[in-house]
Amino acid sequence: MRLVVILLALGLATVLPAAEPESEDTFERQYDSFQVKVSDPYVEVHTGPGRGYPVFHVVERDAPLTILYMRAGWLKVTTARGRVGWVPRTALAATLDGTGESPEMENLGHEVFQGGHWHASVLVGELDGATSLGVALGYRFTENLTGEVMYSQATGAFSNNTLIDLNLQHQLFPQWRLSPYVALGTGGAIIEPRATLVQPENRKENYAFGGLGLNLYLARGFVMRGEYRSYVLFTEENDNRNLEEWKLGFSVLF
Repeated sequence: MRLVVILLALGLATVLPAAEPESEDTFERQYDSFQVKVSDPYVEVHTGPGRGYPVFHVVERDAPLTILYMRAGWLKVTTARGRVGWVPRTALAATLDGTGESPEMENLGHEVFQGGHWHASVLVGELDGATSLGVALGYRFTENLTGEVMYSQATGAFSNNTLIDLNLQHQLFPQWRLSPYVALGTGGAIIEPRATLVQPENRKENYAFGGLGLNLYLARGFVMRGEYRSYVLFTEENDNRNLEEWKLGFSVLF
């Protein structure tokens, strides 16, 4: 059963394509878009939400822009000619909407909850009957793909375990507020047996794991996170062990 979870995660990560951004029709249904007029001499429109994306269009002063939603300080817009691109939020800070007032850009749908590309997490749970505490630092490469390094301590009746791993997470539906993901990773463990009479030597083992998780976006840059992992521990005796872990915690996006 434990290996089935790993195989399932492997299959999902390799077979499922990265979720494409939703169509414009979907954005129209989900979010209340509104129109503004450019107040700066011109605004550069990028192909993606970041300075590293090329500029493919320029909108001049007093030209209309329709704002669709925001992500990490960037606004997805449609020009009067129907071109869709991204502009920094600061470039439209002084614009006016149809009422002559500055638009309220804090209510542009779910993407406002997502902060920058980095996140830091703290999680507690249970690893094979031992209480575990983990801290993690991750970087979101795309809407779907995130890389993460995690350090964990698990304290049980028979051993103290230290785990350090690298993992990749594929977020299946990044536009959802309750967003599932699959994870694959590998790392190393230091196992310190707790003996009273004869103190055995500490062991160093490698492992791989597959996992399933959920992110719940609570507020801007603040996420509740739950995760299940199924480990395969590669022992020196060539008798691999299967471990399971459940954990729950919070992430801060920045």
